[in-house]
Amino acid sequence: MPELAFELPAPSFVVVHPVLPLLYAVTEADPSVVHLIDVNEPSEPALVQSLSTGGHAGCHLLIAPDARTLYVTHYMSGDVAVLGLLEDGRFAADGPDQMLGHAGSGARPDRQEAPHAHSSGFAPGGRHLLVADLGTDELRRYRIDDAGALAEDGIAATLPPGSGPRHFAVLGNLIYVTCELDHQLRTLRWDPASASADVVAEVASTTAPHRTGEEVADGHIAIVSNPRGADVLLVSVRGADVIALFDLSPEGQARYRGSFDAGFWPRHFAVIDEELWVGAERGHEVRRYGLADVLALPPESGVAEVAQVPHASFPVTSPACVVGASR
Repeated sequence: MPELAFELPAPSFVVVHPVLPLLYAVTEADPSVVHLIDVNEPSEPALVQSLSTGGHAGCHLLIAPDARTLYVTHYMSGDVAVLGLLEDGRFAADGPDQMLGHAGSGARPDRQEAPHAHSSGFAPGGRHLLVADLGTDELRRYRIDDAGALAEDGIAATLPPGSGPRHFAVLGNLIYVTCELDHQLRTLRWDPASASADVVAEVASTTAPHRTGEEVADGHIAIVSNPRGADVLLVSVRGADVIALFDLSPEGQARYRGSFDAGFWPRHFAVIDEELWVGAERGHEVRRYGLADVLALPPESGVAEVAQVPHASFPVTSPACVVGASR
């Protein structure tokens, strides 16, 4: 049974150190703050450090594979901060090493009046950082040097007007992007020679209808290995309140299989020890599904069907992010 172990003001995203028993949590504030938390004793986590990121409304964190750099994206200020890390996981300085901004807007003045950096990830090959900008319908590109610092390098991909890219997942030379505003899952093919990507396919993120909330808003995305067949792409869709499954062909084509009920407003999810954990933010619960049950979901028998998958439910106030801690 989950228990409240530590309180922070409006934590919006969490990442785990790849080696040490440490968590980094960013608060969705102005200015945003990243907190370093020691979870060596999970029942008694301890705050180690707190660092202002210099941006507004931090919404995503990405830690480099070598654990020397932490990248912070800010939704409201639309920029990315680069924080250097020491070998023990602590922050190397008393502020960001870099703060890189961006200009522009999109087709929807209610949501795209300015840049809104929503997440970041490594491009195929690992030489560039890509930032999904919901406000400008772009994947911004930064070159990464050996120390983890970034250099502005233009736009890697431009998506259709009003699409609102939010999160993405990479498999080989393909990039799968959830688009929050027009509810399409888009597949982009990366060209290493030009360090750019073009949209090669798009499909509705779910056939499930709008069920709760004021709107439909696509959320998180992850690729899951399926021991029984093709890899599976999971996409959370808020408002429809489902997680959609897409089977990936050997060529990487995403084929819609179906959707299952994931609670009220499934903002984020993670696969942990052969289980799928979903944070239903507005339902104030975390759901636990057996991954095997999820992967066994049959193809939908009718358009707009919402399947039910067995799960356990745990009360948690406004869960925004789900991760598995180091062991």
